[in-house]
Amino acid sequence: GDGGTTAALPAPVYDLELAPTAGGGGGESDDVSRWRFKMKDFDESAPGGSRLNADLRELKRTHGCDHLLLEASFPREYPREPFSLRLVHPRCVWYTGHVTAGGSVCMEALANTGSEHGWQPQYCVSSLLELVKVNMIHVEPVVIRTANGPGGVAGPLRVDLHGQFSHSPMAPYSHHEAAAAFARSLAHHKRNGW
Repeated sequence: GDGGTTAALPAPVYDLELAPTAGGGGGESDDVSRWRFKMKDFDESAPGGSRLNADLRELKRTHGCDHLLLEASFPREYPREPFSLRLVHPRCVWYTGHVTAGGSVCMEALANTGSEHGWQPQYCVSSLLELVKVNMIHVEPVVIRTANGPGGVAGPLRVDLHGQFSHSPMAPYSHHEAAAAFARSLAHHKRNGW
């Protein structure tokens, strides 16, 4: 981009080599606080990575997409406040890979919890994204109980290839859906811990 555009970006974004969202509607193409990027090629030596890579191969075969499309949104208060991270598509099995039912990525490092494991202004964006990628596939199965939802079993990230949670795996998660799910998840963690 031009010098004016990159000058407005948070410094840690420089090492991501990303482009701003384009054609997203609602003026997003001019919004330098939102960045979209692809994530794929998960660690094959991890069972969760191998299964997710297989899901993405099947998604490519059936829908022409071989990656996760994520979006990072940086608030005006960044870096004092954390950026939010959501999956745009594909739709995933609920409660897997630290992705909420609404598509937000929920990890303590992306939340202002006040603990040593919560958001820290000095965090490097690219390092956090690598942490997210690793944590998506390294999740111990655990039964999830929610206040309002059906609950389920958390584990490594899986694409909802069989339409269990959406009519199409390529139906995008909305900003509203992700924000609402992140708020519910934070409230759950405040009550029950991380």
